[in-house]
Amino acid sequence: MNQRMAAIDFGLKRIGIALSDPRGKLASPLKTVDGGKRGAIHVVEALRPYQQELTKILVGLPLLMNGKEGDMAMAVRVFAQELETLMPIPILLLDERLSSAQADKSLKELSFNRKKRSSKIDMAAATLLLQNYLDTL
Repeated sequence: MNQRMAAIDFGLKRIGIALSDPRGKLASPLKTVDGGKRGAIHVVEALRPYQQELTKILVGLPLLMNGKEGDMAMAVRVFAQELETLMPIPILLLDERLSSAQADKSLKELSFNRKKRSSKIDMAAATLLLQNYLDTL
């Protein structure tokens, strides 16, 4: 049975995308696309080859440390709604507090320099979000 899922780490400049294996057990980084006004379209294009297999798309919701939603969380909600109109696949918003910090720490441990880390952080955060979700299933 196909359980492939995607996860998205939304950013205004860059959007990281991760994809699970077809059994829904292991998350892998897929790619980073440009954010901005066409961010949802870029994500749809990146996921198009997997669209028939996807059962769910997870989108990281960056809550404030007190659990409330700030401006970035509102931007993520707008992005998620736009994505849902472009791709009729269930979208689940997940609390992603600290996922980018955790991803950055992991990349530092792999000895990536700051420039290399910044180019991979969004993808790494999406992969972390997806793997954490898969592990809870």
